[in-house]
Amino acid sequence: MNDQSIPFDHTDARSANGDFHFLAYPSHILVWTCDATGACDFVSPSWLEFTGRDMPHEMGWRWHDRVHPEDRGTVARGLEEAIAGRQPFRLLYRYQRADGAYRWFVNQGMVRLDASGELAGYVGQCFDVTAYQEGEAELEHSAQRMITLLRQTRLIAVVLDTEGRVMYSNGSVCRLLSVSGSELMNCRLFERYLAPGGRALLDRIYPDGGRHAVFAAEFEAEMCASDGGSRHVLWHAIVLHEYSGKVRGTILIGDDLTEARRMEQQLSLTASVFESTSQAIVVTDAEARIISVNQAFSDLTGYSRDEAIGQNPRLLKSGRHDHAFYEQMWKTIRETGHWRGDVWDRRKDGSVYPKFLSICAIRNDGGEVTNYAGIFYEISERKAVEERLDFLAHYDTLTGLPNRCLLLDRLKLSVQRALREGTKVGLLYLDLDHFKEINDTFGHAAGDDVLKAAALRMQGCVRAADTVARLGGDEFVVMLPDIKKLAAAEQVAKKIQVSLSQPYNVDGHETLALPSVGISIFPDDHHDEEVLLKQADAAMYEAKQLRSGAYRFYRDIGDTR
Repeated sequence: MNDQSIPFDHTDARSANGDFHFLAYPSHILVWTCDATGACDFVSPSWLEFTGRDMPHEMGWRWHDRVHPEDRGTVARGLEEAIAGRQPFRLLYRYQRADGAYRWFVNQGMVRLDASGELAGYVGQCFDVTAYQEGEAELEHSAQRMITLLRQTRLIAVVLDTEGRVMYSNGSVCRLLSVSGSELMNCRLFERYLAPGGRALLDRIYPDGGRHAVFAAEFEAEMCASDGGSRHVLWHAIVLHEYSGKVRGTILIGDDLTEARRMEQQLSLTASVFESTSQAIVVTDAEARIISVNQAFSDLTGYSRDEAIGQNPRLLKSGRHDHAFYEQMWKTIRETGHWRGDVWDRRKDGSVYPKFLSICAIRNDGGEVTNYAGIFYEISERKAVEERLDFLAHYDTLTGLPNRCLLLDRLKLSVQRALREGTKVGLLYLDLDHFKEINDTFGHAAGDDVLKAAALRMQGCVRAADTVARLGGDEFVVMLPDIKKLAAAEQVAKKIQVSLSQPYNVDGHETLALPSVGISIFPDDHHDEEVLLKQADAAMYEAKQLRSGAYRFYRDIGDTR
């Protein structure tokens, strides 16, 4: 048994079920006992809660009927050997819940003796390890890295579940709302802290009336702090997905606009306020000629007051935004009187930096625009954090390849384009044969090196428009958009097979990890992206059954020629 084993006094092993209540927690540990034949005679409340069945349906040998048919032989042999030798056991198998879903279990059992020292049965515990068997471990590791990143940054950051409840908040959020982290935990952030005038925003966040929260990529909200103050925040949303593609939550990164909004409303304040703010301010006339800047403007841009006066603010343009971007900006200012957003600008020394910019039009009593005022500040840290979070959410951290979530996004776009243009999309599902032997023989670090080398080889076999993605473990997918014939997919499959058939140098030893490849084609095999992926997976398993290093089209499954 490992160091998570639960202590048990075998002298009281046959006592009433009520004596086992201390075994029911924590709820992620599922506890059971069986007699000397392997027939179950007790399971913990946590087991019943997990499986969704009542106690009688788990007793005796009925539990064995819930084991996946492919795993029953292994479980029966392992249990028989343990009973015969009166030894502990550790089994890995799939177990079916009441809802029909199978979950991967690690089942650990230790010997239970009666008062005379004879075998009375076993007491054991199960752990649900489905995530690590089905490729979700990488997602969990990425999530942990995200939390670490959010904890270290000074930016306002909060992680919400699908109902908008707070799962994590950093210190900046607590300071913004003048609350402790424990007060925020599990609360519906916007239902509790949105200002009274935010009903329309709340309706957009909860379009179904309150069950699921939906966040725009960028939105502004007025929040009420516990001290009675009001905070204006521009939120930027990053959606997190599970391995299956289902939304698991949202990360919100916030810019505190409270000071900027206050400055917009009080541009008539004294010159001392104008100069003392840490945010850069530029004021132009109606023809967009600069008539005034503050010291923060000069500090950030490198242009002195004399150098800026009379110039058009376009002297700060970085070249990263096209003409359409600025056209839309000025269209919004003309229609609403203001514009806010992220802009990339260039300093006097040529360096490019991101900034948050707020522009408002100032009108006279007759409604005519007399001036424009811009308030801005640098957001390099926020951009860096967003880019890192985006990478963790959409890329495999080991190989740097797109993950399942990004693959499905690109596949959906490629399918839509293929429908318009009458082309095809090819999916190649790859598995490295005997990769487990490399891990077992040389260790996981060596296995990781092989995976990274295989990823580089595959990238060298495809076009720039193609996508090579890692789903987890030793499984990869290559997406080929805009192909005309099936032969194009077959040609790429052969090219990848040749490349991956070359030996890998592992700790001075040459070893092979031949690829088995399954191929599905849109629209020939199906129109749904998830189904196409499953079809390619099924074809890969058929190829693996034929011989090591084979490829197989989904349409040919069942053809034994």
